[in-house]
Amino acid sequence: MSGLPQLLRTTAYISTPKRSPHRQSVRNSQKRLISSQVEMRISYCIVLVILLGAQATNAAQLDQATLLRQFIASRDRSVDTSDETDPWADPATSFRDLPSYCKTLPKGSKEADRVAALPGQPSGVNFAQYAGYVTVSKENGRELFYYFAESPYDAASKPLVLWLNGGPGCSSLGAGAMMELGPFRVNADGKTLSRNRHAWNNVANVIFLESPAGVGFSYSNTTSDYEKSGDARTAVDAYVFLLNWLDRFPEYKGRDFYIAGESYAGHYVPQLATVIVAVREITHTVRVNLKGIIIGNPYLDRNLNEKGSLEFLWNHGVISDEVWANIIGQCRFDPSDGLLCSRAKASFRTGNIDPYNIYAPICITSPDGTSHSSSYLPGYDPCIDNYVKVYFNNPEVQKRSMLGSTHVGQNACKYTTGSSIAHLPFMNSGSQTFCNFLSGLPWNDSPSTMMRMISWLVQTGLRVWVYSGDMDDVCPLTATRYSIKDLNLTVTQPWRPWYSPDNEVGGYVQQYEGGFTFATVRGAGHLVPSFQPKRSLVLLYSFLKDMLPPAVSVWHP
Repeated sequence: MSGLPQLLRTTAYISTPKRSPHRQSVRNSQKRLISSQVEMRISYCIVLVILLGAQATNAAQLDQATLLRQFIASRDRSVDTSDETDPWADPATSFRDLPSYCKTLPKGSKEADRVAALPGQPSGVNFAQYAGYVTVSKENGRELFYYFAESPYDAASKPLVLWLNGGPGCSSLGAGAMMELGPFRVNADGKTLSRNRHAWNNVANVIFLESPAGVGFSYSNTTSDYEKSGDARTAVDAYVFLLNWLDRFPEYKGRDFYIAGESYAGHYVPQLATVIVAVREITHTVRVNLKGIIIGNPYLDRNLNEKGSLEFLWNHGVISDEVWANIIGQCRFDPSDGLLCSRAKASFRTGNIDPYNIYAPICITSPDGTSHSSSYLPGYDPCIDNYVKVYFNNPEVQKRSMLGSTHVGQNACKYTTGSSIAHLPFMNSGSQTFCNFLSGLPWNDSPSTMMRMISWLVQTGLRVWVYSGDMDDVCPLTATRYSIKDLNLTVTQPWRPWYSPDNEVGGYVQQYEGGFTFATVRGAGHLVPSFQPKRSLVLLYSFLKDMLPPAVSVWHP
């Protein structure tokens, strides 16, 4: 463990070129554009602040792949939010009042949130941990839960990273912290933890946020909140959380700050960044020192994601030439697609494979309730979400560590690793994966594409990276490539391999004007840090240092 940062420094990096004067000109133009829009609308933020909502009631427990696909199917693809009601059409006006609102909320105590030790954690833990609630709506009693792991290596000099899982409705604590990039992994006994050598807190201080309310331990005391969820409210909640969290941890005010996430966080991450940048531009005050965003296997464009997913299956021999020819003959992958396209897309079966990683083993549950992996993949256990559920539903875990040091609302009763509505249907027992689909409840806004917003963020000079595990069919490499093409950016650093410290190709990388960077992670699925933890850490380190991943490896065993 102690040698890992040194190991990261033994690879050869290429520095990212500085932003061009043309980029600076674009940034200045964008600032003027934002300022000129300020008086154009009545602030949408007031509505959001009053109605700040969360997640759902009746939910069917499904994996994230099924959740995202059902969510996509539930959207009316022929209707987009009009500029009259779309907060993203003029974010500077929509969110300008948030800093003032945050001052009215109750403050918490950093020391009250300190976690001495998680039950079952191994000995020798050498970093500080915190967990607790931050109020985002006093009126509705809405509280977002976080877990914070400082770096064991000079935390005072390390940047701050916020991690968001997707869904919508997946747990950043259960999935992100305990299955992917956190400092620990839950063991098969559901009681003990083991150290994750390649945890992201090796190179940063990492916050895992349960968002929106209704996910994991986050909750609202106003049941009607759960019918008002959507992208905009989720971004507002996260921003309010950040301002109040920084008041609780003042030493991180002014620290370099980055937002990271995966899957439907392809919406969450750029939307939160947009709120931060818009408020900064209109108030001329840096409240959150945002430097960049990095998104893994992101859900970026509704139509292109579907096209890319089907093409990925054909490219990997999962569907036949005849099926693929029928699909591309009947489907335009836009709102005009009709019944013939739907029939073409329903004309095949993939069999029992993991869409997160089509070559990975799956979790087999025996009649006696025990589970095991269908085959062996070094470092990966497909049944880990079962262990996570058992661990966090342990009363000792909730009492002694995660919840015991903070106030717990009446609705924070039972932990699930997905969109839970902790106080209602999940009081019942049943099978559990780390995400749950919100059956029959509205998700009030979800832009069909994020590429205009990402283009805007690049133009403001923000560092923007996107990465793709190349074995994922949920938000596949093919879909991400189609989306990036829509940015119409000029390539400045051509496609090349990058290396991990084990002398293997870690993936491939390409950089565009404005510093926008796209990288693949070889052999990884949807949850890149789960499938390729070492490579994901190298990629994060490169991003934080504003350097392209290593062009060669100079590390030797």
